[in-house]
Amino acid sequence: MTDLGSEYRSLKTEIHGAIDRVLESGLYVLGEELEAFEEAFARYVGAGYAIGVGSGTAALHLALAALDLSPEDEVITVPNTDTPTAAAVTHAGAKVVLSDTTEDSFTMDPVRLEEAITPRTRVIIPVHLFGHPADLDPIRAIADRHGIVLLEDSALAVGAEYRGVKTGTFGPLGCFSLAPGKILGGYGDGGIVVTDDPELAHRVRVIRNYGHAPGQKLSGQDLTGGHGWTVLEEGYNQRLDTLQAAILAAKLPTLEDRIAGRRRAARLYSEAFAGTPVRPVYEAPWARHVYFAYNVRVPAAVRDEARAHLTASGIATRLYYNPPLHLHQAYRWMGLSAGSLPVAEQTAAEMIGLPCFPQITDSQVERAAATLVEFFF
Repeated sequence: MTDLGSEYRSLKTEIHGAIDRVLESGLYVLGEELEAFEEAFARYVGAGYAIGVGSGTAALHLALAALDLSPEDEVITVPNTDTPTAAAVTHAGAKVVLSDTTEDSFTMDPVRLEEAITPRTRVIIPVHLFGHPADLDPIRAIADRHGIVLLEDSALAVGAEYRGVKTGTFGPLGCFSLAPGKILGGYGDGGIVVTDDPELAHRVRVIRNYGHAPGQKLSGQDLTGGHGWTVLEEGYNQRLDTLQAAILAAKLPTLEDRIAGRRRAARLYSEAFAGTPVRPVYEAPWARHVYFAYNVRVPAAVRDEARAHLTASGIATRLYYNPPLHLHQAYRWMGLSAGSLPVAEQTAAEMIGLPCFPQITDSQVERAAATLVEFFF
């Protein structure tokens, strides 16, 4: 669904320079390269602080852990997301609650959200699915009215904007994935937490690194803790690798160009599907969609047949979050049967993910679109 090799070749000189610089330094954990990337990423999204961590999953987990949740606390998110969104809640010691989505952007429905809130709700996690922002003004208003923390899952939405402001910055905490294939991705797992709160930033920095006090110099990169570390609390080994940070820093200056490539492909798809039985991707007037994926909708009764037609024609496709979380074995404890969250279930049954990446050519988009449309005629 993406061409990581093409992206690498376009930035080969910059990437090799970053790798060589880190390897020559002999400093492979934490340090100046990581700090430089964190500062650059914070500037890009407009946050006060950014803390690089081991993955997008770790970003969610550590952000939630910094809030000191208890088993009685509830965290509301959506069912059409990847497992880590919900698993991070469980790992942080709280209970996940699912709320249905909007029919157009597949993101958190503010009306359903309000209905899901109880006196035990501590956190709301809207997911900016596939790179389209959730409708954050009403969601934030609900959070503020009830004294609930807004924590954004921007794993698929680096660079997405809501009313001209980057996602991840509307609440106390925002989380991003930096894994290969993401909007900004390295060559291994990575994630980042952003915040404007210096206390939350400090807490995440502490717990990502075993609970050690930040700012302690690594002696010869010996991480065993045998050199007089100050340990503030028990934490985790969830640091963003210095090598990955340097690579990501090398890729960040051209990120907007790659987003433009995704948006160009999406525009061509939408134009090709106009007036056909294929429902194109929605982009709200207040949103800048960054198109991690381009998911069309077709009637559920023929979705699998239409997908098989594309596959037979050599066009890669993907089904995302099908079925939604509550219909997986791991979440049967919720007691939510088929039909409990009808919008998420229906959209999951209708979606087909088409190739959408920065280097995709106009002719590749046109061929994929034409092949899908011809299935219906």
